[in-house]
Amino acid sequence: MAHHPTLSVNAPVNATVDDCWRRIGVRGDGSCPLLDTHIHCRNCPTYSQAAKALLDAQAMTGLPDAPADREPDAEPSGTGLSCLVFRVGEEWLALPTEAVGEVTAPCPVHSLPHRRDAAVLGLASVRGSLLACLSLARLFGMEAEPDAKAGPRQGQRFLVLGQGRGAIALPVAEVSGVRRLHGNALQPLPATLARASTRYSQALFDDQGRSVGLLDAALVRQALTRSLA
Repeated sequence: MAHHPTLSVNAPVNATVDDCWRRIGVRGDGSCPLLDTHIHCRNCPTYSQAAKALLDAQAMTGLPDAPADREPDAEPSGTGLSCLVFRVGEEWLALPTEAVGEVTAPCPVHSLPHRRDAAVLGLASVRGSLLACLSLARLFGMEAEPDAKAGPRQGQRFLVLGQGRGAIALPVAEVSGVRRLHGNALQPLPATLARASTRYSQALFDDQGRSVGLLDAALVRQALTRSLA
């Protein structure tokens, strides 16, 4: 991999990361002279510096602010609360659709040397943009399961939380679709509820015979930002 100017941790948030590993590295034409020394791009200091700069930039930027919080059972303008239902591990969860930038097919995740938090899986190129990829399963402390690095599986998807330079890719096992909740569909969390995601949830609702935990988007954003710090 060719030498590039060192990327400082104080680099501007909108600094462009030169993903040379896709041009001349293991995902490119393999012409980088440093491959003889480092064998793989992930062992190269240039890759490490680029990854560090990207994660530092995203940590400084954070995810876009959510609209002002409202009570869980609020029903704006009679339209109900729109949320995206998905599965992580064995748990069915949901996020308000306003917090999700898009849903995409999974793509390879490139691990990072000396990653700072277990929830940080690595970097993924989503529609040409290099995004930090984090595991909700690890953030919630769920039992280990195959993650995105094991290769895409049938039904697996990426949720892109937020938009633009602060967006983060979240692998999920399955996406059920968008639901619009009306009236008293949301139920309070029982004190005895034993779910890994409970501390990040604000309510429950029934969907097609299963109990779905509605995540608090603000709490999830804060936890993901801490993982990137």
